Amino acid sequence: MKPLPPALRKEAVTSLEQFCAEQFDEPVGNLAVEALFDFLAAELGPIFYNQGVKDAQARIQGVITDLDQEVYQEPFTYWRRKR
Repeated sequence: MKPLPPALRKEAVTSLEQFCAEQFDEPVGNLAVEALFDFLAAELGPIFYNQGVKDAQARIQGVITDLDQEVYQEPFTYWRRKR
């Protein structure tokens, strides 16, 4: 997996750190939060990525299916328009 840009990673870790602080009675250190983030990204990240790819494929397939209806041009209309 390609690493996140440093600013985005920092924001994600900060968010996870805040979540842990609010949810758990024991304080969680920054290193532990970063390790948890790395684990979640490596272990669960592919689930969300793969679902996103499937969603995008379904959306694109829908657009492709509708494409023929959207761009279809009726043939042999010259004489009908002349009348």
